[in-house]
Amino acid sequence: MKAVKRYFSVHVWRWWSGSLRIGVMLALSVLAVPDAWALDAIPTMLSFQAVLGGTNPPGQIVNILKNNDRMLSWSSSNNATWVRISPTTGSMTNSAQLSVSVNPTGLAAGSYTGTVTVSVKKGGNISVPVTLTVTSGSSTSSTSPTLSSSSATTATLSWAPSTSTNLAGYKVYIGTASGVYSSSLTVGNTTTYSVSNLGVGHTYYFAVAAYNTGGSESTFSNEVSKSIY
Repeated sequence: MKAVKRYFSVHVWRWWSGSLRIGVMLALSVLAVPDAWALDAIPTMLSFQAVLGGTNPPGQIVNILKNNDRMLSWSSSNNATWVRISPTTGSMTNSAQLSVSVNPTGLAAGSYTGTVTVSVKKGGNISVPVTLTVTSGSSTSSTSPTLSSSSATTATLSWAPSTSTNLAGYKVYIGTASGVYSSSLTVGNTTTYSVSNLGVGHTYYFAVAAYNTGGSESTFSNEVSKSIY
């Protein structure tokens, strides 16, 4: 339940007729003002895929938003041992950002669900469902991509094709921290792709994974990076 502050206002009216007092009326009003508005999370849910014996899938970024300007502290928790959150505590005015990753070590093939919860002091909490799918099969990993540039804000990647007999296509993973990829692009069965409209002032990190007709992904290729200045 959201904490509220209550303000009381008292009003008194009196009526007089000559020297005779007619009556007194007392009115009491209560105004409840919430300490913080409702929280929002972007994205509203997370989904990960992992292959038995493969590398951990890349972490994903969750943005927590509130629409007032009061500085409040927050903390995060989860109900699954395979979920990792960083950072676990902090303070926020309008927004906070945390990285959620998974570690499928010790898990059998199957689907798993968990929940990441962020609680804001005097501001309620919000939960983000997390799904992890662990598969036993994998595609053959693609070789390390090479990086060239067709413009200042575009990175063009190319890689050698996978030798898997049931190859369906490739995904390009993108992040602004090494080993932490906040987004991915399904590019189909091609061995080159250009990522455009990259923001100035950042270094971008890229990795490629192949996926087969069953939807299972390979381990990541080696990482390449490009700085946009």
